Parts: sequence; structure tokens; C-alpha cells
Amino acid sequence: MSPLAHLAVVAPCGGIGCALRVLVRDALVRRGTHPWWSTCAVNLSGAFVMGLLAGSASGASPPLGPLTLGAATGLLAGWTTYSAFSMDVVQLWLRGARGHAIGLWAVTIAGAPAAALAGSAIAHAALGGAA
Repeated sequence: MSPLAHLAVVAPCGGIGCALRVLVRDALVRRGTHPWWSTCAVNLSGAFVMGLLAGSASGASPPLGPLTLGAATGLLAGWTTYSAFSMDVVQLWLRGARGHAIGLWAVTIAGAPAAALAGSAIAHAALGGAA
């Protein structure tokens, strides 16, 4: 796939992922959840799905094509956001909500790799392989 074709797939998928993130954030805020916890939920779920994708891609027969991987990577890149996570931690800290800042930081830093590993293990198990 040419770089331009790759960009033509990844860019709109990134936009879709970003739009979905905003919709989820707004829905959670309407339910009374603090905005920074929606960032955590989005990042953890994105890590989990990336683990599913990585686990599936490694054992897929036939292998996932570049179009599928590009679309998924673009979607997940728009869905998750390290910059928003960083800003939420800093804003909480500066507002004096240091316990929330540390909680958000710790859950995201420990939880995202754990979620990715869980997703990968599930994908491997579904494909009949070992995690």
C-alpha cells in the first residue's frame, strides 16, 4: 500500500475514533462521571482492543491486511489520547485534587498495559494459541 493510500485510510479512521471519544466523554459526564475518568476508561478500553488486535494479527490466517491494520490503528489512535490524559492529571493536581490525579495516573499507567495483555491473551485463546 502506498503511503498516500495508507494516509487516506488512517486519517478518516483517526477522526472517527476522536469523534467517538468525545461522544463517550460527553455521555459519561452527563451521567455524573468526572471528565478525567472518561479519559481513563477510553485509554484502558483502547489498550484492550489494541491487545485484541495485536493478538489476532499475530495468529490470523490469513494475516490481517495493511488496510485492516491501518484502519484499526487509526481508529484507536483517535480513540485514545495520551495528551488528554496528561492534561487531566496536571489539571487535577493544580486544582488540589491530588488523590484523583495520582489515582488517574496510576490506573492508566498500570492498567493500559494490563488491558493490552488481557486483550492479547483473549485473542490468542480464541485463535487456539498460547498467550
